[in-house]
Amino acid sequence: MNSRFIQADFPLYEGTKVPHLRISEGETAPYVLLPGDPARVELIRELFDSYDIISSNREFKVGTGEYKGNPISVCSTGIGGPSTEIAVLELLRLKAKCLLRIGGTGAIQEGIDCGDMIINTGSVRLGGTTGHYARPEFPALANHYVTQALIEACEELGYRYHIGIGATTSSFYHGQGRDVAPYNYSTDIINEMKSLGVLNLEMESETLLTIASVMGAYAGTLLVVHANRITNQWLVDYEESQIKLCRAALLAVDKLITRGVVS
Repeated sequence: MNSRFIQADFPLYEGTKVPHLRISEGETAPYVLLPGDPARVELIRELFDSYDIISSNREFKVGTGEYKGNPISVCSTGIGGPSTEIAVLELLRLKAKCLLRIGGTGAIQEGIDCGDMIINTGSVRLGGTTGHYARPEFPALANHYVTQALIEACEELGYRYHIGIGATTSSFYHGQGRDVAPYNYSTDIINEMKSLGVLNLEMESETLLTIASVMGAYAGTLLVVHANRITNQWLVDYEESQIKLCRAALLAVDKLITRGVVS
């Protein structure tokens, strides 16, 4: 093969690095937090005892640090299922074993306030990406050990939280009921999901939860509410809520490590 080319099936960058995250095995911890926004990979730094950014490429920024004596990594996924798939698969190839999504979400039930936490036990698969991994009837479920650790972390920190099923979509605008075009052929997603008892809409959890189940990894979702579509409120000052989200996620991971959930 010409030296200018590498294998296309699952290429390695510079011989050892996965192609999009641009990191090698050993640079990430078994436990990884997954924000969507690369800026949150920087924001979480203040909560670690020590922390280094180890790569930045496209929407993917990766940091690894030490929290209470244990290594934990943070990797941004960008927005939506396709980029989340890339991050999750490459992290699993690097021997990640427990992946926890930390991000924002829009609530679709009354009584859920902006700034509240949502722990999704599962996700309605409306995103599309996981159709390449499992038939539609296959559930996107969070691991129960991870969910329990998230509940305990929120309770210990005194954060208001809600537990239940969320829905993952492949669209932020029309796919979440924002009528920005002259005609919307899709159903009234908000009222449909609200009637089913779904708590929230977002764009990544289904991909993480489904792929983790298929690949034998542990996964969960902790989200902070930045909007409520029923009350039509949007949280403008969001940074404080993001810090709270990160703090709860790190505490939950610490509980999982202490219990030896992931070997």
